[in-house]
Amino acid sequence: SRHLKCCGSGLRLRFACLRAGMASQPSSNGKARDDDVEAETMEIGEDDASFILGKFGKTKTKIARVSGCSIQLLEEGPPTLEFTGTAKQRRMARKYCRCVMAQRVGPVYVEEAEAAEDCTVLEVPTDAVGLVTGKSGNFLRTLEDEHGVVMFFAEIEGREKVEEIESLTIFGDRRGRRSAQLAVMSTVEVRVPDYYSRAFRETGELYEQQSDLTGDWGTTSMELGEMVSYALGKKGLTRKKLAKASGCIVQYVSDIAFMSGTSRQRSRASEYIQWLFDQLNGPVMVETKGRDDCTVVNVPCDCVGYVMGAGRETLASVEEAWGTLMFFMEGPEGDDPDGVKKLLIAGPLRARRGAALTVMSAVERKKPGYFSKTMTAKEATQEGFGTDCLLLDAADVSYALGKEGSTRKKLAAASNAIFLFVGNVAHIAGDLHERRRCHEYLNWLLEQKNGGKVNIDVTGRTDVTEVQMEEGSSEWVLGRGCNELRGIELESETFCCMSGDPGGQERLLIFGHEEGTPYSETGRLKAERLVQGLIKKANRGGGATGAGHGGRYRESSRSRSPRGRWHQYGGSGWEDRGGRWEDRGGHYWQDRSADRWEDRDRGHRWEDRNGGHRWEDRDRGYWDSGKGSKGKSKSEKGDKGSKGGKGGKDRDGKAGKAGKGWQESSWRRDDSWRNSSGWRDEARSSQALPAPPRPPREERDEQPKLPPWRKKAEHW
Repeated sequence: SRHLKCCGSGLRLRFACLRAGMASQPSSNGKARDDDVEAETMEIGEDDASFILGKFGKTKTKIARVSGCSIQLLEEGPPTLEFTGTAKQRRMARKYCRCVMAQRVGPVYVEEAEAAEDCTVLEVPTDAVGLVTGKSGNFLRTLEDEHGVVMFFAEIEGREKVEEIESLTIFGDRRGRRSAQLAVMSTVEVRVPDYYSRAFRETGELYEQQSDLTGDWGTTSMELGEMVSYALGKKGLTRKKLAKASGCIVQYVSDIAFMSGTSRQRSRASEYIQWLFDQLNGPVMVETKGRDDCTVVNVPCDCVGYVMGAGRETLASVEEAWGTLMFFMEGPEGDDPDGVKKLLIAGPLRARRGAALTVMSAVERKKPGYFSKTMTAKEATQEGFGTDCLLLDAADVSYALGKEGSTRKKLAAASNAIFLFVGNVAHIAGDLHERRRCHEYLNWLLEQKNGGKVNIDVTGRTDVTEVQMEEGSSEWVLGRGCNELRGIELESETFCCMSGDPGGQERLLIFGHEEGTPYSETGRLKAERLVQGLIKKANRGGGATGAGHGGRYRESSRSRSPRGRWHQYGGSGWEDRGGRWEDRGGHYWQDRSADRWEDRDRGHRWEDRNGGHRWEDRDRGYWDSGKGSKGKSKSEKGDKGSKGGKGGKDRDGKAGKAGKGWQESSWRRDDSWRNSSGWRDEARSSQALPAPPRPPREERDEQPKLPPWRKKAEHW
């Protein structure tokens, strides 16, 4: 067996040796079965640990998602990977980790037996390798995230190397591998026309993995010709909605549509494409009786334009949001004696219900009472998918909706249920557990409407994470930090509320159906990490930002503009179109329109680009007020800038000479211009100016020391 270079120390390991080196925990009866969940560990080098972890842990999370195995990077002692899962999951995770580590030091080699299990190998011409890889591998990483796979170029042991062809290996489940493979084929056709389509036309080649052809899984093709651009749509949106609505993989390679999935999915995809083309010739009539993939909503004729939007924009946004195919089946308004048009919604049951409620809500805003006047309160009792209706008063509806529907969206995302209003009727759709969660979250929300105290018993609940609040921090979080807490909820798709524990101590409860990880896209653990950062800010005295030289105190939660966003970069940050505040170990405030204040640990900086003022301290700093500038320089004491050609004032408030100020050229670039007593202008006088204070370092001092490989993860 060929030896592989697997770690930074230069140690060369075979995969068989790697497999044998694991420390595994046997099952309780002494006999391990394939479906037993066990744990095993593997020691790796520091450089490999950084590479496996990836930025914010994304690489490790991706491998865990694709393999289905839980992966932990143990920080005590030498870097060690811990795999927890079934025998197959652990085997897949080890293989993916081995291949990822091999990419760091050289080419990747995959044995023939490994490639036959859960791998698709696609031959890519060398002329298209750069296009498929993308800059720094960004295109491959995007495909991995979109299709849930692990991809890299490798050499397959046991196969003859072909000149001018590279082998792209795609690891993952059958559906993810097939969708990623077709996406790459479509990309290659752009650079090398007819590379794959020629073989299809000549021999009918579908490029399928033979081991995947089990059950009724297969691929159907359709030549679109000149209609391919219409079937693709703007930015590929039409193709994507056809794929989501049918549940089938739909991809266009040149002008050929490849549809992969079960026989039922492929049949629906072909039918939906035909409906799409038939609309070019006039209204399409579909017999929906007996079909379980279609829903019809009667829309008043005078609301059709409102539902459609300009250039069908509104209806297209509903299709994209829910993954459905929607179109009106009736002809002109005069052809319908009832004054309504039938809107067809095709797709999965859950998606159809969400799209239908969205359309009904829009019609209700245009014609109040059109649907809601006949609705009554009801509660579905079945375990499977159902819809509950709740009648609420106007005040509760307004509070539950929130600004631009943000509160409603938050509850829907946290509970994983469909939560929409049609007039004053709240519709909650989903399975029994999703509906119950949404009911509870809504009730707790309304209890807080008038400042009421919520007491929640979380015993036995699996959808909650508790965060204990220190004394005084809860008032700040619910007061000045409330906007940031709302931002955390939207970002992590959770619902947070304050409640007392049995001992009387305040605690923040984070609810959500997804636990996630601290650095995942969403989930309770991500919300917990962000909340802990918010509590630290409260303990430091209140989250003032932009303070110091030249700054007024600004809170990162100050703006409630929908254009703004709050996000986490390993520190915290606030951004909108006009300004930006950031904390990345130091502090940073930027006003993109004109002003700027900055503190990045090493010093301070204030700049007013329009007013001509500038003050900087970067261990070689200066004060500068441009000639003839107007406006205020926002130094530490709020000194005024120069007016009418007069110089700016120094930090003690003393006026400079007319038309001048402290210039960068006036400072000598050595230690003679700075001493323990302060700042000195050697070019003009011997007067020593008091040195500006250094920024507080408590935040950095609190940070625990990390092993060297942990520090490198951000770089990788």
